[in-house]
Amino acid sequence: MTLQMLGSHSLVDLRDFSNTPDMAPDFISKDHFKSAFFYFEGVFYNDMRHPECQDMSETTIDWAKTRDFPTFHKANMEDTRFYDLKVKVGYPYLFCHQGDCEHVVIITDIRSEVILSSILIPGF
Repeated sequence: MTLQMLGSHSLVDLRDFSNTPDMAPDFISKDHFKSAFFYFEGVFYNDMRHPECQDMSETTIDWAKTRDFPTFHKANMEDTRFYDLKVKVGYPYLFCHQGDCEHVVIITDIRSEVILSSILIPGF
């Protein structure tokens, strides 16, 4: 699936995207198991919007501290916008939810809106 996101979108906008058909089942797992995270470049972005959310990155961060791994960081995905991220185009990243359901996330294109003031306004 391909999505187009703006730099002003938060990671929860991506997390909450749903392609559920109009006739959704009564029980949707993501509505009951709300914990989730994205992992981009050494940072776990946890969804902590709801009181029942758990920091799913804690186990991995604690495990990595006992081994020779670089330090991992964490942040809340609801406070993180796409323009805050440092990512590599074409590199596989991780989205994990419902405890162990993992999805690969790949940023395939980044565009910058440029206003060509010098062309549109003579003498700019």
